[in-house]
Amino acid sequence: MRFRRSAPSNKAVLATLLGSACLVFLSNVCAADTAQAQQAAPPLASYSLSIKQAMKLVDIAMATAQSRHLAMSFAVLDPGGHLIMAVRMDGAPFVSVDFARGKAFASVALGGQSGATLEQRFKDDPSEYSNVSGAGYFAPFLPARGVFPVFVDGHLLGAVGASGAPSEIDDQVVKGAIEAIGATTVR
Repeated sequence: MRFRRSAPSNKAVLATLLGSACLVFLSNVCAADTAQAQQAAPPLASYSLSIKQAMKLVDIAMATAQSRHLAMSFAVLDPGGHLIMAVRMDGAPFVSVDFARGKAFASVALGGQSGATLEQRFKDDPSEYSNVSGAGYFAPFLPARGVFPVFVDGHLLGAVGASGAPSEIDDQVVKGAIEAIGATTVR
């Protein structure tokens, strides 16, 4: 037995057209509401360094290192200790990038402290750090000079660690880069 397809009734055609018109209307209303919401909503505040900020920090630090004829490494971490970027300049010691990351991780892990403070805390009580060696997302935990936290309006946005030069120079290069982007190294 063969079935014959009959032409749709006027009611079916009208129902299809009406349904399509409703869908078009609703999609236009939703699009307008979305556009209004995007215009009305203030931008979300971010309490972490962006990749653009990290790149600017590293560019400034590398330029400073090059002007001093130094080969250094830099690591930029967010407040949670996650790596945003790391750079090892040509000629920098191969392990220096890991040291830079470990310094930055120690800074953010302990609430945004400078390397000098971390180093002094370690000298005062080395046992304070005995249980944190594996806590760094596969990063070493190095309480040493050559790192500064990055603060904006009192908020910790991350930390920048450096390695490859004497500690005093690591400090100068990192602090200069942080201040050059309008951030501070203290809360």
